[in-house]
Amino acid sequence: MTVCLLALLLSGTVASPRGAIATAHPLASTAGAEALAAGGNAVDAAVAAALALSVVQGESSGLGGGGFALVWLARERRLVALDFREVAPAAATRDMFLVGGKPEPKRSTQGGLSVAVPGAVKGYAELARRFGKLPFARLAEPAAKLAERGFQVGPYHALAAEDRLECLRADPAAAAEFLAAGPAGARVARRPGDLLRRPDLARTLRLLGRDPEAFYRGPLAGKVAAAVRARGGLLTAADLAAYRTVERTPLAGSFRGHRVVTYPPPSAGGAIVLGLLQALEGDFTPGQGYRPVAQLHAFVEVEKRLYAQRAGRFADPAFLPSAGDAAADLVSTAFAKRVRAEVGERATPSSELAPPAPGGGGGDQTSQVSVVDADGNAVALTTTVNGWFGACVVVPGTGLLLNDQMDDFDAAPGVPNEFGLVGTGVNGVEPGKRPLSSMAPTLVFDAEGRAVLAVGAPGGSTIPSTVAQVIMHLYGDGMPLDQALGAPRIHHQWQPDVVTVEPFGLDAATAGALRARGHQLRYLARPFGNPQAAAIDWKTGLRQAASEPRFEGAPAIP
Repeated sequence: MTVCLLALLLSGTVASPRGAIATAHPLASTAGAEALAAGGNAVDAAVAAALALSVVQGESSGLGGGGFALVWLARERRLVALDFREVAPAAATRDMFLVGGKPEPKRSTQGGLSVAVPGAVKGYAELARRFGKLPFARLAEPAAKLAERGFQVGPYHALAAEDRLECLRADPAAAAEFLAAGPAGARVARRPGDLLRRPDLARTLRLLGRDPEAFYRGPLAGKVAAAVRARGGLLTAADLAAYRTVERTPLAGSFRGHRVVTYPPPSAGGAIVLGLLQALEGDFTPGQGYRPVAQLHAFVEVEKRLYAQRAGRFADPAFLPSAGDAAADLVSTAFAKRVRAEVGERATPSSELAPPAPGGGGGDQTSQVSVVDADGNAVALTTTVNGWFGACVVVPGTGLLLNDQMDDFDAAPGVPNEFGLVGTGVNGVEPGKRPLSSMAPTLVFDAEGRAVLAVGAPGGSTIPSTVAQVIMHLYGDGMPLDQALGAPRIHHQWQPDVVTVEPFGLDAATAGALRARGHQLRYLARPFGNPQAAAIDWKTGLRQAASEPRFEGAPAIP
């Protein structure tokens, strides 16, 4: 026990028998830990943290977005997968992002047309009501105080604002909410360390704390719809009133003696995570050393095959029922054996891995909350507004930033979205449809059926790569929690046919060996994922949490 505590003190991991939480922002983690200290459970902590993230990490998450939550209720031994992802408005059409028959990318990434019906408020409130112990108003108050008092802007908020500067300037309410006054009256991105206050959002949070349905009915809903339509969008008050969450059946598989449970369609991310883990389980053998060339080669080759499947077989299962069959196929042991057997000594060109016919057999611009509590409950919650600052549309007088989630649909077959993902059309726009996602909140269980890990990540198309590699590092390489989150990662998504490599991700000899096998490498200037994880050590009774050390997140304990 003494050795264990000493190791924790020397790491980026926090521990307590009372629970632990990790998010992408220290203030959000603190809000979650305070909920645990006030007698709340893991669900309360996750909701409080997600609400706080909507304030302090507005570039990546918010009340105008949506997401997925995977919940383990230990006493009931029950898994809940709650889908509060955005949906297309009733007036949406398949060709709404085409101009003269050709895709116009900005129509799906900024402004009113890019806004899907938000589900975040409905999801958070339902989680708290059904599974939490504290009143929703109590969970919203820390976020409201952060918005009211203000907080210091971090480097990634500043980077995101600079990246989306013109988009934010195009919306007066967004510019007033997120940008500072500059020379000659021009709005400019805030610098790290600047204080950002969001008083309008504070008032909105307190209103929703008292009555979360106010987002979907009444004056506030009318303001949301009016703001979208003023920017050329389609969303109406009737769309908001009609929004519903959906409870899903999670996907389950295994990796090195652990049961792994993750998110089903309309996410393809969970199926890819399990597909990677199960196909590559045999590549983790003693005596190979850390990440040998053969293992990295196999990872890339399996991953590109999984992403080719994603392109042609996955969409909202309410519109493509066979998406469920596709997910079941990818997480089967038969598929794992088959796809691993296809991997040869050299890279297979992506052009030779055509996606299945449509209908066959399914950044950092997102945020993750991972939490475990004293009772053994666990929550992995991934929330997003899609691109940095979503649609760059803020509802005047409310502080509410709206998503650009419509970009996650296929604008047209073969046309890449904001994250470079290419589809075949099965994920095309339809009224009431949920766009395909890469989010993969995941829980891992030990042989006794107890939760031992809650993990997830942002990063758009790279999310499955990130989550799978964290789990591989933990249970394949035996890494400590914080190191597993911070180890540089690689990624391949079928198209483009290139291996994306994080900074310091490969040494020169390994990179050369991969090139010799036919792989093209592309190095990034910064990491592509920001995973957050919480774990339970049942031997010591400690609940642990850690954040990706290369970003701004930090774990907390009650």
